[in-house]
Amino acid sequence: MPTNVTPEFDKQRQIYEDTEDLEQRIVELQKLLALAPNHKGAERMIKDYRRKLAKLKAEVEKKREQERARRSGGANEEGVIRKEGAGQICLVGLTKSGKSSLINSVTSAELLVADYPFATPVPTPAMLAFQDVNIQLVELPGMFDGYYDSTIGRQSLALARNTDCIAIVVDLSQDIEMQMSVILGELDRARIRLNKDKTAVRVERTGLGGHMIYGIHNFAGSRDEVVDYLQARRITNVIVRFQMPGATLQQLADALDTSVAYVRALIIATKGDMPGSAAQFQRLKDLYGDRFDMVPVSALKKENLSVMTTMMYEHLDILRVYTKIPGKTREEKPLVLPEGSVVEDAAAKVHKQLFVERFRAAIILREQDKIKRRQVGLNYPLQDGDILQLLHK
Repeated sequence: MPTNVTPEFDKQRQIYEDTEDLEQRIVELQKLLALAPNHKGAERMIKDYRRKLAKLKAEVEKKREQERARRSGGANEEGVIRKEGAGQICLVGLTKSGKSSLINSVTSAELLVADYPFATPVPTPAMLAFQDVNIQLVELPGMFDGYYDSTIGRQSLALARNTDCIAIVVDLSQDIEMQMSVILGELDRARIRLNKDKTAVRVERTGLGGHMIYGIHNFAGSRDEVVDYLQARRITNVIVRFQMPGATLQQLADALDTSVAYVRALIIATKGDMPGSAAQFQRLKDLYGDRFDMVPVSALKKENLSVMTTMMYEHLDILRVYTKIPGKTREEKPLVLPEGSVVEDAAAKVHKQLFVERFRAAIILREQDKIKRRQVGLNYPLQDGDILQLLHK
């Protein structure tokens, strides 16, 4: 039986068939079904397209599940490490760069330190006690060119994608440019972006409207470049917002790619006691100082280790809040909250029903401030080290 489709339907069918991006194909197929003729002759065709739509949605969901498994390390049960403490930091570097010695020097762990390469065969955790919180350090097996393609590399990079911070360990007694090239290259292949602001470009796929581009003055190029880039990838309906000056096509590509992970990172330069290490560290700063905070250390002589652990804590972007009952001393164990948290976040963590739904006021005590005691509301921003009294009705 003839389907008697409209010219608009034929045009949309061609757009759908030409689209390669999986999620965009779903959008185009939904638009195609909306244009489908409503008569008996088209029933079989509509049924086929609906079956294809269900299959496409299943493929997208499968892809998302695989991505979630990779991010949690769930793709490989051996070596999966559950996050513990106030935050997790993964140490990455080439073999024999001093990762194990570094962890041993600041924790009670006794990781194997050997003269031979690849002495750490699987991701290995240890706990760093920093002031009154614990930070989980995870040593990843030594990197190499092609790490991403190896089983241990995929397992380790899954942990790195999901961690709170990456500490790049560079051996100052070896070729620093080669080390950084391998490390950054393998992380990039795993779609891990270091110290990049994921809010620089925002994208939202739509069913209609074409290319809606806002904030083009923040893009380091022209509107035509953006449109050409989207058209080349068969992305026809999308809202793009450039929100930070100097945004690039690579940042647009990352925003479109849901598998990209954004992770904070710093550099720890080991073997700072070796001859020539000062010049090597200066070279490292010259090359990468605009992208990373870094510190030279010596595990052997225990130099700069306290500076390193403080820098690690600061890169977790967390804050500690100590609750206090009126008339008593503050709690010894702090609440650990993301940087930017407000009183309501702390109250919800203590007791949502009592201190949020029945909230009356909060008292903030800050010894270092000119105003040492202030009464505030739920939306008041918290600082690291705040002492908090919650009052309810």
